[in-house]
Amino acid sequence: MYAGGKYCAPRHCSFYIIAFLICQLVFLVIFIRNDSNDDIIAGELLAYQNESVDNYLDWRVFISHTPETSENFYQYNIRLSNAVGLIRKLPVTRHSSCTTRNPILPSPLEANVSVVISFHNEARSMLLRTIVSLLSRTPEDYLHELILVDDGSQRDVTLLDDLKRWMGRVFRSRYRLRLIFLRNQERMGLIWSRNRGASLASGRYVLFLDSHCEVNEGWLEPLLERLARNTNLAVSPLLDPIDPTTLSYRKGSEMLKGGFDWSLHFHWLKRKLANQESLEMPYQSPVFAGGVLMMSREWFLKLGSFNPYLKIWGGESIELAIKMWLCGGQIEIVPCSRIGHIFRRRHAFDFPPQSDRQLSPAQETYLHNSKIIAESWLDEYKNMFYALRPAARRIPLDHTYDELQRIRTERRCHPFEWYLRHVSPELRKHFDELSATGTLRNEDRCVHARQKDSQPILASCYLSDITQWSMLRQSGQLSTHREFCLAVGFGMRIALEPCGRNESARRSQRWVRLGHPSPARRDAPVHG
Repeated sequence: MYAGGKYCAPRHCSFYIIAFLICQLVFLVIFIRNDSNDDIIAGELLAYQNESVDNYLDWRVFISHTPETSENFYQYNIRLSNAVGLIRKLPVTRHSSCTTRNPILPSPLEANVSVVISFHNEARSMLLRTIVSLLSRTPEDYLHELILVDDGSQRDVTLLDDLKRWMGRVFRSRYRLRLIFLRNQERMGLIWSRNRGASLASGRYVLFLDSHCEVNEGWLEPLLERLARNTNLAVSPLLDPIDPTTLSYRKGSEMLKGGFDWSLHFHWLKRKLANQESLEMPYQSPVFAGGVLMMSREWFLKLGSFNPYLKIWGGESIELAIKMWLCGGQIEIVPCSRIGHIFRRRHAFDFPPQSDRQLSPAQETYLHNSKIIAESWLDEYKNMFYALRPAARRIPLDHTYDELQRIRTERRCHPFEWYLRHVSPELRKHFDELSATGTLRNEDRCVHARQKDSQPILASCYLSDITQWSMLRQSGQLSTHREFCLAVGFGMRIALEPCGRNESARRSQRWVRLGHPSPARRDAPVHG
């Protein structure tokens, strides 16, 4: 045989040929792997049960009418969202025992579900993937109706009509499924839109689902099993985070529960497993993340729905959670139920203009809603909120005290002290750890930390975001809500440092409060 200008022995040439073929095979495998639609980032177009894949082919035409293609507008990767497709394979994120046990479910006639999805200026591909994943991975017998509420989308005014036509073609065989399409003529907000959808729902249970989610396999059955045992229970799946940039789907942690601080901001809190408790078991949570919640429709309406006095967005999940716990209900997170959710890094929508020029529309809306929660539910502990958010005192409310307290009176609800004692001891502990809260003030100038690692400055005390400080009773540290402490740095200059956890680290962060030898009263936290 001839090779490279020279003849070679047959056994040598055979070696070269075999090596060449192996290399080609390796390159082919790599190419196929990279091009595979099974990758959870690239996604996969799946047929919906008995429907033909051809019925999905016009989805590209549907999303081509998306009027806005800016990632900044949606606060997630719109181009990748369009490329992923309608539905994709998701990783199995729940515990292996969840797939082997058979949940005890009520009959579909006793446990049908209405799903309410409200959206405002959502990308077509993202909204469609939320809907298709829901319909593809939910037992038909239990999914009674889907209620879609367009909350006055401005950039895509034909979205709801186009969606109605598209779904009418693709899901025409789902004769049991009731579809309701609603559009607000102007922006009313998530809270009002969800209440509108729930008021028209006819299923026994109502699920509130954000419009940028993907439900995972077997998500519904564990929730139904828990609700069948307690009519006054609200359940939330464990939310798996979807990265807004890469759309990668990651496993959420079973060791987190929902909570909030005294500024009424939502936070994830670490939890500890009780004796004999395993990771896959449902567990109680003081608050749920606002994106996904399921409960009895009757119980939801008895509680007054989401508080109608709240504006647009913000605080509704905290308000409903406090109301639920104090008025005879409970909240559970169910790890065997998994739904993916995009947590945007900032709001992808505008808030309506407000009257206070010193506050941004988003800040005033947040303070308005938080003030309603404080006045409605926190009792004497509302003073802690006002100490941390003094600007809320000047926010006007259009409702009387009796109106805000109506549900508490009708349902004979517990005082907020009961919530701190039995539901959220972490919040109570934080309250007991503080000797004072508020601003560090010298006449009309206050100590302000613009960034977590910046040099503190003196700024006008009337800034809407002026730093609120908390003085820790035991250590004498002055801490921001981000757990950075005021310290004496190099050259005896005031600095901002991570709060020290040991005695030596705390030494440069210890402050003495003069003129107030007695601890601050619980019902009247003293400003620094």
